[in-house]
Amino acid sequence: MGASVQVSESIATGSAAHAGTRTSASQGGRALRYRPDIDGLRALAILPILLLHCGVTKLRGGFVGVDIFFVISGFLITAIMVRDIAEERFSIARFYRHRIVRILPALLVMMTVTLALGCVLLLPNQLRDLGRSAAATSVFGSNVYFYLTSDYFAAASDAKPLVHTWSLAVEEQFYLLYPVLLWSLRGLSRQRLAQVIAGLAVVSFAIGGWLATTYPSAAFFLLPARIWELSLGALVALGAVPTIANRSIRAALCVLAIAVIAASCIAISSGWPFPVPFALPPAVAAAVLLAYGSEGPTARLLGAWPLRAIGLISYSAYLWHRPIIAFYQIRHGSTLAPVETVGLLCASLGAAWLSFALVERPASRRWRSGSGPVPHAVAVVLLAAMAIAGLTIAAKADHIRPLSPRQALAASYLGWDSTDAGKRQFSTDRCFVLPTGRRFSPDCLRLSVTKPNIALFGDSHGAHFSQALHTLPGANIVQVTAAGCRPLLHGKGLPTCRTTMDAAFGTLDFKRIETVVLSARWLDFEQPALLDTIRWLRARGTRVLVIGPSVEYDADLPALIVRSDADGDPTLADGFRLMDRIALDRAMAGPVRATGADYASVIDTECSGRACRLTTADGTPLHFDHSHFTPAGAQAALAAILARHPVIRLR
Repeated sequence: MGASVQVSESIATGSAAHAGTRTSASQGGRALRYRPDIDGLRALAILPILLLHCGVTKLRGGFVGVDIFFVISGFLITAIMVRDIAEERFSIARFYRHRIVRILPALLVMMTVTLALGCVLLLPNQLRDLGRSAAATSVFGSNVYFYLTSDYFAAASDAKPLVHTWSLAVEEQFYLLYPVLLWSLRGLSRQRLAQVIAGLAVVSFAIGGWLATTYPSAAFFLLPARIWELSLGALVALGAVPTIANRSIRAALCVLAIAVIAASCIAISSGWPFPVPFALPPAVAAAVLLAYGSEGPTARLLGAWPLRAIGLISYSAYLWHRPIIAFYQIRHGSTLAPVETVGLLCASLGAAWLSFALVERPASRRWRSGSGPVPHAVAVVLLAAMAIAGLTIAAKADHIRPLSPRQALAASYLGWDSTDAGKRQFSTDRCFVLPTGRRFSPDCLRLSVTKPNIALFGDSHGAHFSQALHTLPGANIVQVTAAGCRPLLHGKGLPTCRTTMDAAFGTLDFKRIETVVLSARWLDFEQPALLDTIRWLRARGTRVLVIGPSVEYDADLPALIVRSDADGDPTLADGFRLMDRIALDRAMAGPVRATGADYASVIDTECSGRACRLTTADGTPLHFDHSHFTPAGAQAALAAILARHPVIRLR
């Protein structure tokens, strides 16, 4: 066989993020050899996740740690179950008892603390989301919940303390069916079983590839696109990998595998198609280390006590890090200074150690052994109680966190984009395309023969002007907007972005368009591409109006308004304003105007010097999150822009 299955059962009964124990264990038979390098591999998976979420943005692909955990989990669980089935000692009831004892104590403690803190720190809309996500987590359906509620805007929100539980849900959904599959195929040889699992992996990989290019959020969150990662570990456990007798070759492969994991953490971006194909390199690398890394230099590295110690607490570290970071960022903003990064990392690891020492290890020692239905019944009761608590908190959020009328008005705009009115503002799923939504409607490109045509090109920072532009009398609005998609002739972006932009640039008759409005969350390095796009448009006889960057905050503006009012500090939001957006606005103006285009500063419409308005006269926030306009904010900003830069020429 290409891989040893002699692993400690005690480290095989956790979820993908679970830590093991320091000692080997037995299960009614021979003891299993403990592999310290697997705990080290867990550390190699959890550390990039922690560092990325704690603000080390250079590890932009740190989220691949979850994919490594999936491979480890598939390997360990398969090794144990196949061995027990072969020795006629397998019991599905005992399998779930072990998972209950391993998963639930630490998870339920974390969720209880998170809900309690949420009742104190979160605004009603945020608390409703937390309560619902807690209920979904209780039935191991949080991956489905976050898929259904996540979108382009929510993806940037830090106020989701339980968002990380999606990966636990993926695993538990997999392990509801996987033991039954192995048991039903117990008559097959190991080789035949490996072929079945390989076929399952191929189908899952194909599904993941299709979803990654059509419904990226579904590919990320849902089980069908992730089965192949768990199956990859299972194939290693079944020995379905080449046998390599030469130690030097095995050692070289393992060194290369660690290099691939490190490169993946640095190079892979959240905007890349995922998990297919870009989770494949780190997942294969993890499989290589599991197959060939039990000895040699990488085994010594991964088995060193610092990595082994972190691996032991990796499950609790995964559980606790996200709520700790989320609650901190809700209060202090998303951008973290180095000292904050260090502090949050230490807090996460400290909480993980306490959870491991006070919850995980005692629970395992007390309840892991034995038989009978009591743990299963207790688990059902506790999970049901947590689900009821979450739904109750969601229903009573306005009473748990009562706000003054002024605060309630501001807070009501949190999550505005997910409301029906918010979708109408952007023309979402019609002329504004989300990666998770419907395709772009060709009707959005239809030109009028009787009215002047105004074309709005951009990302969400263009789409938030859609409704306001449609109130322009006597004009036909053509809207070409896609999430995360700057309106550039040769720009980059997801397939939904480039398909939309390429279709518009390639098919529209710009000679029939009065003015093209380019509005986006501009990036400084894309300025040459923007200038080329302007020249291309002007060469086709159309006028161009570029709308500059919006005022942007390091937290959701409605939440800052509520805090400002509650604390009696009218300048609180000033400390969260991102000055680089203002600097970019000033840097863009000259070069854009030099091309012959008009340039409108959005920032000048709401700021005078260093002072910026936060609300309209009636208290409505100008922005519903960190930078996107509310309808009132968009209407006010656009009116000020058009007063100086009319988009319809007088005939």
